[in-house]
Amino acid sequence: MFLFLSTTLIGTTAAETIISISPREQAIEENESFTINIYIEPDTPISGVQFDFIFNSSLVNVNNIQEKKALSQTGATTIFNAGSIDNSKGTVTGVYSLILGKNTATEPGTLSAINLVSNGLPGVCKLQLSNVIVSNSSGKAVPVTIVNGSVNVGDAESTGRSDNSSGTSTGERSGGGGGIDNGENYENIKLKEVSRVYVSKETVVSYRFKASENPVSYINYTALKNAGFITTTIEVLENTSGLVSGKPGGIVYKNLNIWVGKNGYSTEENIGNPVIGFRVNKTWLEENRIQVSTVKLNRYHLNAWNPLPTVKTGEDSEYIFFESEAPGFSPFVITGQSSQFAYGPENRLPDLKEKLGTEPVVKETSEANLSSEKEKETVRSEDGQESRTSQAPGSGISGTGILFLAALTSFKRNRK
Repeated sequence: MFLFLSTTLIGTTAAETIISISPREQAIEENESFTINIYIEPDTPISGVQFDFIFNSSLVNVNNIQEKKALSQTGATTIFNAGSIDNSKGTVTGVYSLILGKNTATEPGTLSAINLVSNGLPGVCKLQLSNVIVSNSSGKAVPVTIVNGSVNVGDAESTGRSDNSSGTSTGERSGGGGGIDNGENYENIKLKEVSRVYVSKETVVSYRFKASENPVSYINYTALKNAGFITTTIEVLENTSGLVSGKPGGIVYKNLNIWVGKNGYSTEENIGNPVIGFRVNKTWLEENRIQVSTVKLNRYHLNAWNPLPTVKTGEDSEYIFFESEAPGFSPFVITGQSSQFAYGPENRLPDLKEKLGTEPVVKETSEANLSSEKEKETVRSEDGQESRTSQAPGSGISGTGILFLAALTSFKRNRK
């Protein structure tokens, strides 16, 4: 009897409300629409749920979020907020549903349906829930278990593209590499910017980038074949890319991954004269005593860092602009060499206009005010794995969560 009671009490204490992504795994084709459900299995009567949703925006985008009947199975009236969708950052924040009146939900059911579409690139995309708060009838947070999911887009295995937070990668491909490869550690990606252009034979293709944290202004090349729509992705990194071994020489300004087209596209047979235009902040040059002539764009290739031919093309009040020839696309880093001479007017070097006597390439210096701060995940689990977290109101809950619980408590008081 003692053992029976002990087992029963332990099982009851360990039980938690489960919220999961369903189906847990699925496979879709490129450019295909699909739906995932947010499914909840209450362990105690509940009155409200809040969550954020995180996805890889280079692989999929969210179209809309719809309310389902998990909280209204008994005929209860609910308030639903579909949250804020940001497909540039790959987040949906502030989704919540709560019950009005005295009813509670006790049976499993689908809380909401998220409708997505793949972006035409193959890969394995993780789908993750974070900032999850489930409240009971008193408006207090209860322990939850979260089960995340994933979606396999197109022929992901053959391309090697994977939204894998482990930081492992298949590395650079033969034939010069450059196919899009998202093996970078998710936590190391500070900003991701994507540009898509229709590519016709014997035309100059230009990808333009405007995010303030992205030092790359443009990528140009001559198309040698008709290719249709080709996507270029730039990942601005917090630290050295997880796809390389070793760091380059010099002082690092920015670490980058640059991928043009699918695996095998960016080869000498398809593109000619590829160049990368980038900018460096003058303040950084002054603070680190960097001579302009030492600024280089370095490419990681054949297990080594290779400095690329780099020339200054112009400047404005805030940045100096450069251009480098790029024989392929892979991890990159912008560096400079420290000197006893600080950057300043007395050390100013002539730019390309002064050397050639021609007008410099026009650069776009206006930039969108895009946030480079990544959403901080409070809950994360590997695909197919469960993670446990118990959140209660306090400093660990975001402002959205506090407002959510406050609103729910107010509704509970008003119903009495």
